[in-house]
Amino acid sequence: MKITESELLDMLAEEAIIDRQKLTRDAKLEDLGISSIDVISLLFELEERTGVTIEEGDMPKMETLGEMVDHLMAKIAEKESAQ
Repeated sequence: MKITESELLDMLAEEAIIDRQKLTRDAKLEDLGISSIDVISLLFELEERTGVTIEEGDMPKMETLGEMVDHLMAKIAEKESAQ
């Protein structure tokens, strides 16, 4: 199943209980209060929806939401191109 950046942000807003309007690419994860637990929850949800497996250890150190989204979207694209 293909997922868009907007859908990814919707999922994150739901998992981290953050107002979707605050989720901008340049927003710092720390400022948004996005914890490693939120990221893990998002990874589980992403795996369930797309079949993409992303280990927590595969996540590089990221400061902004845009960096996180780009990394996750690249992993999703890798899986789609491998199919």
